[in-house]
Amino acid sequence: MSTKYKTTGCAKFFLVLVILAPLAYLGASYYNGEDGLGNLKNIFRSGTTVEDNETDAEEIYKLKNQVSKFKKDAEFFEKEMQRLEKDLEACQNAKG
Repeated sequence: MSTKYKTTGCAKFFLVLVILAPLAYLGASYYNGEDGLGNLKNIFRSGTTVEDNETDAEEIYKLKNQVSKFKKDAEFFEKEMQRLEKDLEACQNAKG
């Protein structure tokens, strides 16, 4: 008689990963009110859509605005630092 196949611990672990883990993800996303299959499709899809390009353009515009704002802030703080350094020198000269 032939011996029966016995599953090892490693094989059981891989079966859980392959079968139960995706089912658990789908169940959790359904519980949270999300579309689990849609999320998986978005993760594994290969191309970009027009919506993604529009979103990227909007994001680029926002980032450019932030950069210009940060440059203005940097200029302001540099001028403020120079003014405060002059005030500090004036105070030190007045003491000594």
